Amino acid sequence: MKLICDGLDLSDAVLKVSKALSVKSVNPVLEGIKISAFGDTLTLLATDSELTIEKKIRADVLMEGEVVVVGKYFVEFVKKLEKEQVELCKLDDGPLQLKYSNSESELQVFNVEDFPKINKDFNGEFFELTQKEFKKLVNEVSFACSLDNARPMLKGCLFNVEEGILTCVALDGFRMSVVKKEITSSGNFKVIIPARTLQEITRLLDKDEDIVKVILQNNMLFIEVENTTLISRLIEGEFVKYNHILPQSFTNQVIVNKQVLLNSIERASIVAKNDSYNIIKFDIKEDFMNIIAKSEIGNVNESVNINLNGKDLTIAFNGKYLLDFLKVIDAEFIKLHLNSPIDPCVIKPVGNEGFLYLLLPVRING
Repeated sequence: MKLICDGLDLSDAVLKVSKALSVKSVNPVLEGIKISAFGDTLTLLATDSELTIEKKIRADVLMEGEVVVVGKYFVEFVKKLEKEQVELCKLDDGPLQLKYSNSESELQVFNVEDFPKINKDFNGEFFELTQKEFKKLVNEVSFACSLDNARPMLKGCLFNVEEGILTCVALDGFRMSVVKKEITSSGNFKVIIPARTLQEITRLLDKDEDIVKVILQNNMLFIEVENTTLISRLIEGEFVKYNHILPQSFTNQVIVNKQVLLNSIERASIVAKNDSYNIIKFDIKEDFMNIIAKSEIGNVNESVNINLNGKDLTIAFNGKYLLDFLKVIDAEFIKLHLNSPIDPCVIKPVGNEGFLYLLLPVRING
């Protein structure tokens, strides 16, 4: 194999596919990046068996062929060659040679025959929406996914498509985010997409008005954006019956300015984060709500104007979980739906009934 390519194009491609590199795998070849040179195209591919990313760039291919280079070192090396024309050469059983300016380096390689074969023939169920809508959807939901390996089902988002309506759900046992959106789809289906996969897809999307098509087949996800292909394994199993978690009615509704509340909670969190539960108390009255935080480093007690429909109530939450939600919504006002100090709270942006956030309160004394 022998080719010449632009260093900046190569660096961009390597950084994209490196997100799928395996770390300390029982199969060492999964720590490698496969380089294929055919026609006028250089293709780079990495996989950890769960996530696969492939990127194609133009190249002057002098000798066609394939090689698998040690990914970690190739990534670091190529980042330093962005301003160079780079020649990659692999002859016989030798290492990969990199030539640039008047210099030459070598990197160790794996046996290309040991690299797993990747199926890229996908034509199953699909859904489509604009790149802007997809990024917004992921931003509004994925933050509520669990990080606990003991609960793998909750490390992904449920995508439930019925009659052209997508319901996307994420929860971690303490909070839940639910978004409903009209989409174009091939039919009705239900899958769980890993949060990691969703985040990597959003990194590929840089043309807001273009349509992104997500194809689902045999418990796998396939997406192609320009010259980049992403393939991911879906999470198998039955997702939590989230509708059973949602309260059917509420006795209290509080409307408050989102930015005012966000600013107040951010200040209270400076004190509250010294507590392991990051507890912030809400003392809700007729026209105002006191935001209260106390710890050994100090205390905060701020008053925020509200519109209350219901009775006075005192309730406490984990401040971080509130901030996570407030930072992803763009509504001017939000509405808190409450029953008691120990029942779940449901928060909705005013004017966007397709988005809700459920948060469990923290039990407090007094």
